[in-house]
Amino acid sequence: MKLRQNARELVLLDLSGTGLLLGEVRYNKQTETVAFALEKSAFFDFFFPCSVSFDPQRGPLVHPHVINAMTTSSIRIQRDKVNFFVLSPDIAPALKAQYLDIISQVMGPQGQEPAAPARKGRSEKGVSRVVEIIKLKGKKDSPKDKK
Repeated sequence: MKLRQNARELVLLDLSGTGLLLGEVRYNKQTETVAFALEKSAFFDFFFPCSVSFDPQRGPLVHPHVINAMTTSSIRIQRDKVNFFVLSPDIAPALKAQYLDIISQVMGPQGQEPAAPARKGRSEKGVSRVVEIIKLKGKKDSPKDKK
């Protein structure tokens, strides 16, 4: 069984030689937590990194990093290059909002819930998907099925 990265969390981190980056850390929630991925694993995947800068008039600003022009998936970061990190609950709401706005502009709306499943065993056309065994029990085999 191959383990997949099935969870992600927004993280602000300071990467040696790069500065402040805001992006999503990808990890497998069956075997690790985001803290484990950032503190203990040798490498972790970082999706859509954005640089964070500070403008005296406008405050903190989030901009897509140049690396996004070179890749369409996540980048792998060596843990010992990370000086510090801030997990999603502690990131300023203004930074989160800017990041999510950039993501929605570049990749379309994220996190949309799929259409609600059909209720009470009915398909989209209104035909029941539930087969009642009692009704099938009363039916006899057709003559062509018998040999």
